[in-house]
Amino acid sequence: MSAVRLLLPGGNLQRWHIALRDRLVHAGLRIGLRAAPGAEPPLALRLCVDLERLVYRRREASLCDPIDDVRLDDLDADDALVVDLTGAPDPAMNVIAPLYDGAPGDAARDAALLDGRMPRLALARVYENDFEILAEGLPAHERPWSLNAGREAVAARLLALAPLALRNRERGDFRAPKSAVAWRNPVSFMAASLASRAKTRLSRLVAHDHHWRIGWRPLLADGGAMARQNWSGDGWTWLADDRARYYADPFPFTHEGRTFLFCEEFPYATGKGVISVAALDAQGRAETPRIVLEADCHLSYPLVFRRDGEIWMMPESSGGNRLDLYRAERFPDRWVRDRTLIGGVDISDATPFEAHGRWWMTATTGEGGSSWDCLSLFSAPDPLGPWTRCGDGPVLVDASCARPAGLVRTIGGALWRPAQDCVGGYGKGLALCRIDHVGEDGLDQTVVTRLGPPPGAPSHGVHTLNIGGGFEFIDAVGPACKRGASDEAGP
Repeated sequence: MSAVRLLLPGGNLQRWHIALRDRLVHAGLRIGLRAAPGAEPPLALRLCVDLERLVYRRREASLCDPIDDVRLDDLDADDALVVDLTGAPDPAMNVIAPLYDGAPGDAARDAALLDGRMPRLALARVYENDFEILAEGLPAHERPWSLNAGREAVAARLLALAPLALRNRERGDFRAPKSAVAWRNPVSFMAASLASRAKTRLSRLVAHDHHWRIGWRPLLADGGAMARQNWSGDGWTWLADDRARYYADPFPFTHEGRTFLFCEEFPYATGKGVISVAALDAQGRAETPRIVLEADCHLSYPLVFRRDGEIWMMPESSGGNRLDLYRAERFPDRWVRDRTLIGGVDISDATPFEAHGRWWMTATTGEGGSSWDCLSLFSAPDPLGPWTRCGDGPVLVDASCARPAGLVRTIGGALWRPAQDCVGGYGKGLALCRIDHVGEDGLDQTVVTRLGPPPGAPSHGVHTLNIGGGFEFIDAVGPACKRGASDEAGP
């Protein structure tokens, strides 16, 4: 055997198809490419694929990325072995085709993935009602919530199994035929079942299980939840949104007697955060947020402060591998980048505070891994810099209490910082931490209390706690739901 023809789905060529061709050529085989009709997925499934790309914001190249600039050169060889990769449910006799849980066709693959599991994968030669199993395996599925990630994992393992299957066929090494009498009959049933699964998955995506919302309530005289270390008190008013975006990371700032709420706005259509602002009146009624700052990377955590007669913003811009400082040219809606405070560092949620006559700043740093668990400390004579790192690495590695979750406050003569508890997932809860020591030699803290989402809030997590303008602000995450009476629609 030296000639192999790959049947590829016309109009749906993907990167892994060409990667397979290159791998087989490298193995010394003559490879031809021919287009053929492929499987036609139901509309709900196509919508799932597209919506996932928007919601999960995956930007790196994928094996399943479409390609359209490949020339299909077929072989002039009638006896070439045919490998059918079209994904059709009815491959021809004597071809080699992928099987998913014992059945051919992409519908069988996607049905398993939509159930949150990986199908058992095989490459087999097709007979009328039987298969010769040439190679098989069970891929790992690290992200069972993602159909696209599952498809890529399957494609990666087909790349590994295909050379093995072709060698086994050449050697006559295959598993005894496996009965598949029923596999040609339930095609219509499989299509209906796949459509039903896709609609279920689509409804979860549209609901945005990780839809953040901002809430606020009047600040009580006792100093709010961080001071009393519980959520007791009045209920929350929730910032209205159109469910095409979420709002998170609330930072209030008072200017000329008015309270302005700065926050991250994340439009699902673009997959990139921007900074927005909404003014609140004395009764806590909010305007509709409007965008005031965009950059070449994702922005969030818009910490605003006043210094030297100017108003400054220090938003997170870790996607740009830097921490930038912006100055209000016209408050609150015109900002200019003044300087880069820290460059060349994957730095998140930078939070400055003053202690012992010097300025300090906590932030998580990627350190080649997650941005949730490594807390670094920086110091400066002034919040405008220059900032230098304390030590040569993080001062704390702890996903339960590292990442900042709002402004540092003085309570009962001690400094307190809210931190994110990410043990159960990003932003699952808050850790209220008393700072016992801060200096050039590091930071020591005691986690006094942990808080999950308060009653009446979205129930999947909470990861910011701030006060300002006579209000207490949080954000909380859960499925997007229909607008209710607790939504603030704006004046």
